[in-house]
Amino acid sequence: MNDMNDQISYASADEDRTDDRQDKQDLAERLSAVISIFEDEAKRRVDRRLAVEQRWLSDLQQYHGVYDRDTLEKLNKLEGSRVFVNLTATKTDSMEARLSDLLFPTDDRSWGIGPTPVPELMNGLNDAESRVDELMKASADAVVQKEEAEESGNEQVAVDSAELANGANAEIYEIQKKIEMINAVLDEAKSRSDLMQDEINDQFVECNYQSEARDMIGWACKIGFGVFKGPVLGQKVSQAWTQNKPNEQGNVSGYELKTEYGDKPAVYAVDPFSFFPDPDVPKLTDSEGFYERHLMTKPQLRKLAKRPDIDKDQIRDILRGEPATAPSYMSELVDISGNSKGTVKDLYHVWEYTGPVGSKELLALAESFEDKEMIESLKDDDPLIEIQAKIWFCDGRALSFSLHPLDSGEPIYSVFTIRPDVASPFGFGIPSIMSDTQSILNAAYRMMMDNSALSTGPQIVVDKSQIEPQDGKWNLTPRKIWNWIGQQQNTRPPFSDFTIASNQQELSNIITIASTAIDQVTSMPAIAQGEQGAGVTKTAQGMALLMNSANISYKRIVKAYDDDVTVPLTRRFYHWNMQFSEKDEIKGDYAVQARGSSVLLVREMQAQNLLMIALQFGDHPEYGPMLKKGDLLKQIFKAHLIAADEVLKTDREVENEKKEQGGDPMALVQQQANEIKAAELELKREEMGLKAEQSNMEWDRRLEIAQLGYDTSMERVAAQMNMTRDELDRKIGESDKAEGGKERRLAIEVAMQEKTGKSAGGSV
Repeated sequence: MNDMNDQISYASADEDRTDDRQDKQDLAERLSAVISIFEDEAKRRVDRRLAVEQRWLSDLQQYHGVYDRDTLEKLNKLEGSRVFVNLTATKTDSMEARLSDLLFPTDDRSWGIGPTPVPELMNGLNDAESRVDELMKASADAVVQKEEAEESGNEQVAVDSAELANGANAEIYEIQKKIEMINAVLDEAKSRSDLMQDEINDQFVECNYQSEARDMIGWACKIGFGVFKGPVLGQKVSQAWTQNKPNEQGNVSGYELKTEYGDKPAVYAVDPFSFFPDPDVPKLTDSEGFYERHLMTKPQLRKLAKRPDIDKDQIRDILRGEPATAPSYMSELVDISGNSKGTVKDLYHVWEYTGPVGSKELLALAESFEDKEMIESLKDDDPLIEIQAKIWFCDGRALSFSLHPLDSGEPIYSVFTIRPDVASPFGFGIPSIMSDTQSILNAAYRMMMDNSALSTGPQIVVDKSQIEPQDGKWNLTPRKIWNWIGQQQNTRPPFSDFTIASNQQELSNIITIASTAIDQVTSMPAIAQGEQGAGVTKTAQGMALLMNSANISYKRIVKAYDDDVTVPLTRRFYHWNMQFSEKDEIKGDYAVQARGSSVLLVREMQAQNLLMIALQFGDHPEYGPMLKKGDLLKQIFKAHLIAADEVLKTDREVENEKKEQGGDPMALVQQQANEIKAAELELKREEMGLKAEQSNMEWDRRLEIAQLGYDTSMERVAAQMNMTRDELDRKIGESDKAEGGKERRLAIEVAMQEKTGKSAGGSV
């Protein structure tokens, strides 16, 4: 009986193992079907881009000054000149250097981060400040009314005015507290955004962002297509020499180099030949996922297996097989460089896919990599479900599977083109733009060289029936002897010469036209490359204007870099820090700002314009308050290559000084009211003085008129009395004197009577 039970249990175990093997086989087949879908799409994109890659190779041949095979065969058959005057490399390198200089200035960043404006806070702040202005004016008016009422004795008006002023001041105090609270929130947001900006800037420095970006710009200038990847998790290696610990005797043996590893976000310039977006969409953002091909040797594949997210068993199976043939473009690149001939060794084609994945494919991947949480979420086969993920695969095997590194789901790739293509994400570089004009230039130079070779000497025609060289050689040499073998009566000369005309002047004109056309089609005039052409102004102002005009085309390209690379990349680093950083003090709601195009203006011209704006509009009653004078001053220093942070106070320092000088807001209100009252009193004094002056002038005028009337009357009386005016004035004087004596006597009598009560015996 026990034996029978054992047999049943063994049979059950065998069935379980068989079912388990069957489940694993089914899962492997499903996973293989999923990977084959991605491999087919990758192959389709490779085939669809072959024509573009041929154009890229032609551009690189032109950049290196190498003729393509067809042209070179034709020139060899003609046995003519094969000169290649390579202006393509000059223009391409100039564009690359100019863009690198403009996009990565040594004294400034081409990007910035600031807090996202909060409309509610900003509107509340503006309303509060406007209300404070209204209340301060009302308080000042109430104080003036109170003082006027006190002067006029109207006590009720004085009391009402005082209450009005106190109420306005109390409301001002409450609003000031609200303004301080809003400013504190805004200051905190600005402080956090500054910390985030510093954090991203440090990360850019650690991952050699500028170096990688220059490589990407170089590709864009050469073939019109540069690719940037990031942020991805990179390994930061830091090394430091530390002193060894002392031994038991207290002796120190020396120093030791210690290496530490840490995970940091990194960026990389991707080989354009290895990056495959959807070739049928005009914009990168429209591409349904991205494929990146990693061509690896066996040591590189073994290094890849050390990553914790890679399936090592799959790498072992791949290494047991043989690598695939290297892409054909690699051997052509080797031929272009001229370093060697022959094919490139075989390599393993490891693919990295980043993009959306459907629910069916996700379920197979999640079950294969035992992602239980995702398996649970994908039980319902909903075709609407689509999740951003990253998949590594090679030779039909899945090597790694993970969700998109960023919760935002933004593509981790950015593409930069010099001149965009309206039909595909692949643009055009400088060699492609100037390919025709470079061909014209080369053809003109070849014709000039061939013509120069033919026109250096005459073409000699020899009649071999009349002479023969004594040394048996038919080439022409000095003092050579020729034997006469013809008939004596033959009058035709044995030698004749024909001169080939030199067309150097005409060919030089073609070369000049081709060179000018190259400047025009590339939008890179000689002045933009540091060369001063004929007729160019010699003044600094004129040169600044010309350079500013020459920068117009660069502004368009830099603006494209800002829109396609700077802003998306910086925004992805912001999302990365919000998602993974442990520094809570840097987190907040921020907006990315690109400033690449703002540093393009000629420094001298920019400095002059900024100074002109500051002088003409700084104190303007209408436009002055609209200026951000602190930022304007910083830009003036920056245009003069002076670090503004070293010579300017911060906004917080300026605000603190204003608070220390301003004191209590209530005292400030009273001070302003007193100033207004004093101004009004001064105005009243001026008005009273003006009225007094006008009254005095009117009195003087009337006195002058009365004096004229008096003189006229006296002249008339003197004529009637038959005496002179002087005699009349003397009589009037004597009469006034007598009347004055009577009046004095009368006054004395009145005074004595008031004092003694008795009359002095006079008139009283």
